[in-house]
Amino acid sequence: MIDFRYHLVSIISVFLALAVGIVLGAGPLQANLGDQLSDQVAALRTEKQALNDKLTVSEKLVDSSDEYAAAVQPRVVRGRLTGHRVVVLVMPSADGTMVSNLEAVVPQSGAALASTVTISPDWFDPSQTADRGQAAREAATALGLSSTATGDSLLLEVLTELTVSTTATVTGTSAQRSAALKVLVDASLLDSTVADFAPGDLAIVVSGDYAGTDSVVTARSDAIRSLVTSLAGSSRATVVAGGETLAAAGQAATSNAVQAVREKSETAQLVSTVDHARAGEGPATVVLAIEGALDEKVGHYGVSAGATAKVPRVLP
Repeated sequence: MIDFRYHLVSIISVFLALAVGIVLGAGPLQANLGDQLSDQVAALRTEKQALNDKLTVSEKLVDSSDEYAAAVQPRVVRGRLTGHRVVVLVMPSADGTMVSNLEAVVPQSGAALASTVTISPDWFDPSQTADRGQAAREAATALGLSSTATGDSLLLEVLTELTVSTTATVTGTSAQRSAALKVLVDASLLDSTVADFAPGDLAIVVSGDYAGTDSVVTARSDAIRSLVTSLAGSSRATVVAGGETLAAAGQAATSNAVQAVREKSETAQLVSTVDHARAGEGPATVVLAIEGALDEKVGHYGVSAGATAKVPRVLP
């Protein structure tokens, strides 16, 4: 049997070890650990300051690059689209500054800005299918458009007839075109900066992000590809411009019109895209992309997936 002396020795050993730990922790070990922690904190502070300094320098470089791009833009694009008319079609959630910059570069290129048409979310909302069909029929009637299409197909046909054309002959009189456009505006499907305008022969589609389930995003991408294909078929050149897609929190998928065009060969071979149109050189890049498309050179410019070059080749 284990006697009392064994227990006593065990208890003394435990307390002795505890005492030694306290002494060491309060003495040399404490100083050593404290010095190490202080050094680590100081190093992290220095590293953080260095990163902040690099970020500040990078932001200044970006600002300087954007200022330079804005300064040389008129000279880069001057006269490249002379004699053309451009319609700007803005997708839901498109960046407002990007839209303004693209509107501004059109006259700098020598082209005329026919109108800016902003598409509403209802254009793509599945719950509004019936209302869109009704608006499409009324707009087609007002325009004097004879078509066998129905629903969203008819709506797209009306939009295309109103916005782009490669000939001087257009569907409907000026009054009829205004009436058809008003039908779509009153139905909250789109808005236009001009109530009565002649169609353009060039189209710039300004992309916006959209998110949701995989099926929702796929359906929107399909609708955008149909829209872009229709515009390309009735214009001399159509370019889709956008910025980098930002993933929506809590959503299974996020995309935009640029990605929608690039991910299918049918549209990627038909329509040029620019995925960095928000950047300082973005508007000029869009003009150069249109110029290339007029020369039957389709390209996808930028740094995102599907890009074939950062910028178009500048023609003399």
